[in-house]
Amino acid sequence: MKRDFFQSVNGSIQADIIVVGAGLVGLAAAIACAKLGKKVVVVDAQKTAIGKQLTWDARIYALTANTEAWLKALGVWAEVDASRVNMISGMQLWDAQDNKLALYEDDANLDKLGVIIENQNLTYALNQLVSSLGVTVITAVECVSLQNTRQHINLGLADGRSISANLMIAADGVGSWVRSQANIAVKHKDFNQTAIVANFLAENHHANIARQWFGPHETLALLPLPKKHVSMVWAVSTGQAAELLTLSSDALAERVQARTHNELGGLRVVGKVLSFSLRQQTATQLIAERVVLVGDAAHQIHPMAGQGMNLGLRDVRQLQEMLTNTHAMQDIGEHAFLRKYARARLADIVTMNTLNSGLDALFVNDSAVIKKVAGWGFKQLNHQTTLKKLLIQQVA
Repeated sequence: MKRDFFQSVNGSIQADIIVVGAGLVGLAAAIACAKLGKKVVVVDAQKTAIGKQLTWDARIYALTANTEAWLKALGVWAEVDASRVNMISGMQLWDAQDNKLALYEDDANLDKLGVIIENQNLTYALNQLVSSLGVTVITAVECVSLQNTRQHINLGLADGRSISANLMIAADGVGSWVRSQANIAVKHKDFNQTAIVANFLAENHHANIARQWFGPHETLALLPLPKKHVSMVWAVSTGQAAELLTLSSDALAERVQARTHNELGGLRVVGKVLSFSLRQQTATQLIAERVVLVGDAAHQIHPMAGQGMNLGLRDVRQLQEMLTNTHAMQDIGEHAFLRKYARARLADIVTMNTLNSGLDALFVNDSAVIKKVAGWGFKQLNHQTTLKKLLIQQVA
């Protein structure tokens, strides 16, 4: 995909900001910056597919109400196919002893807790807006070199072109090339789990409720999609996942029905069954010289709380807010400016990492005492209005 380039000087494309990575977070960053009048170039080594698809996408995201509101303000939601988006009006959680915790929008005086949207639906919408804003997009070309001068960062491409800008936003995912070139290390935590992802057509309507079952080193979520469809994310030990992935579609549906106590009645697999390993990865720093990390390049978290995409988009929102408040002569790539971003994002990232690791540690523990404490907590929370409101605010 190729769009009109900004005027080049001495063979180099001149821009204010280079975004490396044309995934959801990278595209959102490009839009946010372009809306502020910045000249943006997006680069991705992969050729991106941006057409609409009729089948249900196995990759879905649970966006909080705050994230949805921000995307609406950005203009993205006008390009979204609303018929394929489903609201979340409540959450129901079960622990290993079948103690149930129910959280609803009314508990926090909200209209909804969030929405479920497919990857392809959101990707299409972002690309449409990127195109309308005249952002330069270069795909299917690898990045080969990264150099800093006193005032610019220069990106060399495999086809011989180069791009010069004041700031580079690294949105190129877990295996970030930019992060590696900037010599930023990462901390790893392997959960020894695999997530199985599939969509189902349910016998009973989901009533717009996101449901989640916790067990020893396991969590299974059924998230509401339109027309009685649900999206499943089942995180289990890697060994158990290998066995589940050998099952036929019908056999897998039966196992899911049993694990969820037929909460939604009969289930039928719709589309592909996918799987991926679960790890927590956090960059040791969020910035380098004229480089800022966002999204999975900065942090990859366990999907248990469904907050990964929201966390990445909050990175972009923070950067957008900072850029909005800059003056005309501000060097947006200077270290002091980027250090403010790193400080502002640290608490949110640490909180999400701690929440996910803590939940996994709680439910992996076989101690009878721990199980009783967890069950007691679920029961008590159902009667604690203030605590429920605080919990909802963490995920909405």
